[in-house]
Amino acid sequence: MLLTITTTQSSSFPSVSQYSIFRACAGDGNRRGKSISGSARQCSSVTVRKYDQSVHSYFSAQESEIRPRCIVRPSSTADVSNVVSHLVKANYEYGLGSIKFAIRSGGHASFVRSANEPNGVTIDLRKLNSIHVTDDQNQVIVGAGASWGQVYRKLDPLGLAIPGGRHSQVGVGGLTLGGGLSHFSGHVGLACDNVDEYEVVLATGAIVRIKKEGSTHSDLYLALRGSGNNFGVVTEFTFRAFRQGHLWGGTLIHGPETNEQHLNTFFNFASNPEPDPCASLIHGFGMSAERGSGFVNGIVYTKPTHEPVVIQPFLNLNPVYMNSLRELSLTELTQQQDAFNENGLCQVAISTTYYLSETLLTRTYELWLASQESVKNLAGLVWSMTLQTIFPAIVAKSGFLQDAIPAYTAERGSIIVAQLTGTWKDAKDSPAAEKAALKLISDIEDAVEDEKMQTGYLYLNYAHPGQDVFGDDSINNGQRKEFLQGVSKKYDGDGVFQRCVIGGLKLF
Repeated sequence: MLLTITTTQSSSFPSVSQYSIFRACAGDGNRRGKSISGSARQCSSVTVRKYDQSVHSYFSAQESEIRPRCIVRPSSTADVSNVVSHLVKANYEYGLGSIKFAIRSGGHASFVRSANEPNGVTIDLRKLNSIHVTDDQNQVIVGAGASWGQVYRKLDPLGLAIPGGRHSQVGVGGLTLGGGLSHFSGHVGLACDNVDEYEVVLATGAIVRIKKEGSTHSDLYLALRGSGNNFGVVTEFTFRAFRQGHLWGGTLIHGPETNEQHLNTFFNFASNPEPDPCASLIHGFGMSAERGSGFVNGIVYTKPTHEPVVIQPFLNLNPVYMNSLRELSLTELTQQQDAFNENGLCQVAISTTYYLSETLLTRTYELWLASQESVKNLAGLVWSMTLQTIFPAIVAKSGFLQDAIPAYTAERGSIIVAQLTGTWKDAKDSPAAEKAALKLISDIEDAVEDEKMQTGYLYLNYAHPGQDVFGDDSINNGQRKEFLQGVSKKYDGDGVFQRCVIGGLKLF
């Protein structure tokens, strides 16, 4: 199998020959065109068409607009090791941080440089998409470049599942390394809580396998949960599997006039001291410049139970604009949800968290309404706020959350993850949309602070660059961040994954 190098052929990028693995990637200025020695005979050039297909396949327009100096598509973990070794060697030669690289799994994160690197190297892991079920069907070994749609299509016929993404195109690598909320969080915690083993390429190029128990790298195992790309390139995950058949779920949309009933119904759902672990709810309110406003509920019950009792209060609300709830497979469910996520639009995503409060739910809705004023005229705008509940029972099942929120106690109740997502058509409107999104979350956080309902936790997969996802020092005493920084210094002493992989959320 070939490790593929894809490059542009424009005058601003030197061509890639089959004898030079990173000739096009060695940097700019005086470095441009300098060869980096390595496994040249294992490489092949591919066409500009394939380069364009790759950059245009990202979820957000901002990432698709980036033009890396070249795209490397490894076919094996050994390839990844080779790539990382050469990039690190070149960085030492020219100065650490001079040659940037990005790591792509699904490419679903929306912000610039999250998985694509301008004038640098993008390591596209999508060829590492193998999915292997062990003979006893207790584990599933998944390549980091697989999509969750591929995983579910493999597991559904076997009556198996692992906790993962709620949209088929989301990558296994990104979601899992960010923590991984899923429809199954009530049963098994987050996706990262269900990883028994990681395969990782470190900054040295070394390939290590890290098990949950009995590993010589137990500190790295703990650090990889919910911390993104800060420690190495994860190439494979071994997940614990569980039996899973059809579910009952879909989308329920009501008119904006139901706002008071909706907020009250959601509060009652989120404050339940004995939540049904089968019930998964993404509660949202959205405004579309083309379709108007409404309340959108993504509802899933992980058994094929028609209209379960826990969901009845939402079903009783009127008027109903849309009801797609039905029995279906996990594959069918994720494909249905894909319809709400159009590729290629300009996007922003940012979030915060707070302890459940009826006052804060109302304030969140009011602030979201007010935020529309500055963006309502943007072409093709969709402006949505979603609320998800992390029940005390979910924290109890999640070793990761217990470590990430050391100040948490069950007496504080449920945590609400509030995420703003916005999409629009014209790149010239991006500054206005970004400004409005940042202001909205800042205003919500001010209200949370007034109520003294801060959690000190941010969910990495919904975070915006610049947010501190590794623990508010004033609340959690800096415990998690200090631990993660220590692990980073141990396994990546020179800070390759801090200084050369600058996309994502960094520790330093």
